[in-house]
Amino acid sequence: MVHIRPVRTTDMAELYQVCLRTGDSGSDATGLHAHENMLGEVYVGPYVTFGSATSFSLINDDDHVVGYGLSVFDTEGLESECNRKWWPEIQSKYSLLKDRQSECWLIHEIFNPSPSPKHLLRDYPSHGHIDLLPATQGIGFGRKMMEAMERSLTELGSPGFHLRVSPHNARALKFYSALNYQVIDESPTVITVGKRLNT
Repeated sequence: MVHIRPVRTTDMAELYQVCLRTGDSGSDATGLHAHENMLGEVYVGPYVTFGSATSFSLINDDDHVVGYGLSVFDTEGLESECNRKWWPEIQSKYSLLKDRQSECWLIHEIFNPSPSPKHLLRDYPSHGHIDLLPATQGIGFGRKMMEAMERSLTELGSPGFHLRVSPHNARALKFYSALNYQVIDESPTVITVGKRLNT
């Protein structure tokens, strides 16, 4: 039976694959970037490494990862930790690509990680990402994954949770709206949705 359990560092390779296969605004991003692990190194690795207490894997009948909900209680703390312990290694790995930042948003993100908007962090200090493979979408697992993250963050005392979404990902925006998330910040490249917790 498909089930949700706490994320494990041993899940990392399969988590990266889920990220890749959903990384083009919800569609498969295979072949779109210079290295297939790049998306995972931006959107998965930091959360598994520094936020495993509030992060979860969706596991299928064959014990493989088919989705995830990755969140952190303290967004600013994660960003600080990544600046010291995560990004230097990733930037060194892709140092030969540094001059291609203008060609690829993901390379630019690796060398210039974009922080969550600071004006939102008082009310929504926690944030995360959720991705499920197509076979597990539309049958309730997304909602259950969001509930698992919300519950774990609420237990730690977080007042609010936010997620950043591509404006092109209409399905994700509809999903969050159905779960009572509101648009709390918007730019041409990113829409941020949030929900108050502990209310």
